Amino acid sequence: MTAATAPPRPTSGSVSGASVQDLIGWRMRALGLWRPIPGTSADAGSGAERVRAVAEHLFALQGQDWTSSRWALGVRAPGTVDADVLEAFNNGGLVRSWPMRGTIHVLAAEDIGWVQAATGRQVLRGAAKRREFLGLDDASLAKMTDVAVERLSGGNSLSRDELGRAWSEAGITGQAGAGLGQWRYHVIWWLSQNGLIVAGPVDGGEPRFRLASEWIRAPRRLEGEEALAEIAARFARGRGPILDRDLAWWTGLGLREVRTGIAAAAAEGRLEAVDVDGATHWAQPELLAGPSDPPEDDGPHLLPGFDEHLLGYTERSAVLEPANFERIVPGRNGMFRATVVEHGRVIGVWTRTTRAKATRIEIEPFPRKRIGLRRLTAPARAWGAFHGVPVEVVNAEAIRPAK
Repeated sequence: MTAATAPPRPTSGSVSGASVQDLIGWRMRALGLWRPIPGTSADAGSGAERVRAVAEHLFALQGQDWTSSRWALGVRAPGTVDADVLEAFNNGGLVRSWPMRGTIHVLAAEDIGWVQAATGRQVLRGAAKRREFLGLDDASLAKMTDVAVERLSGGNSLSRDELGRAWSEAGITGQAGAGLGQWRYHVIWWLSQNGLIVAGPVDGGEPRFRLASEWIRAPRRLEGEEALAEIAARFARGRGPILDRDLAWWTGLGLREVRTGIAAAAAEGRLEAVDVDGATHWAQPELLAGPSDPPEDDGPHLLPGFDEHLLGYTERSAVLEPANFERIVPGRNGMFRATVVEHGRVIGVWTRTTRAKATRIEIEPFPRKRIGLRRLTAPARAWGAFHGVPVEVVNAEAIRPAK
């Protein structure tokens, strides 16, 4: 192992001997589930500002499921409603795009450009091979780019379908065996990954595309080691103690770059090492100096699918028994279900069903796990208040027909 790839050395002020329960507690606090995220209290500003504070704190959160990502913001800004999330998009505070590893995230608008510049090389490297597979030649890509920029210029916005129609109207139809449909997704991703377009304003559906140069008012400019240090510090701030491989997986960066960023952030005093079960984790010093035990009012949480509580880490056994992983991701198909979390650990999953009088929240406990439905009344009502609907909580087993 060379010096460039060696893990950063813990400093003399590092914390040693932390337990797995400490790890869970610090992470729950960093994630905004056991303590308020700065800027999210009721007197901190408008609902949209409070929602934006969540995204800025978490740095970026999973956004592939549009509905789930909105609740991931709302559950961390108590008292906000779905309309506040939409306003945060409509006023330019939040965007939805592909900042890293080819996955859609929600993040503060000013962060998307520099993050893409720091992390996008690896995913863009494979784009040419993907276009070859789709039969998309350079001339067609250039024409689709020109049409998109022309149609979006001057403050216009387009949905995915409207972009597709614009390309069809321009005579771009795709080739046999591929078709414009497959081309469309790839080119939208390519335009987004290269920082040309971004999903921002919302009008009844998912965020619509705008030219990034027109929509993002005050982009940050970071590069090199400064960008890597910012990524490391911000990622750890929103997730608590993390491993270097957590950051490598989350960003798609190599361990060499990740460790450079961690070392730089540690040198600035923004990260401190903590040993958990013999593994070196990194976290904000102020987090490690604070408590790791649950708050007095600790109760269960109804978290959305794809929540950072699970998706933010490569090693999840501290909060999820490996035997239950496929209950979260059936068939390991990459689709993470909504979870019931108590004392920091996943103890079941939940689904929602719209009914005439109320939305039904159906709870499915894991085997040998007991979930008191009364304790879920408060988080279920919070979900209902966020979405503006009445709710009822039921055990899924109790309403299934007998076999």
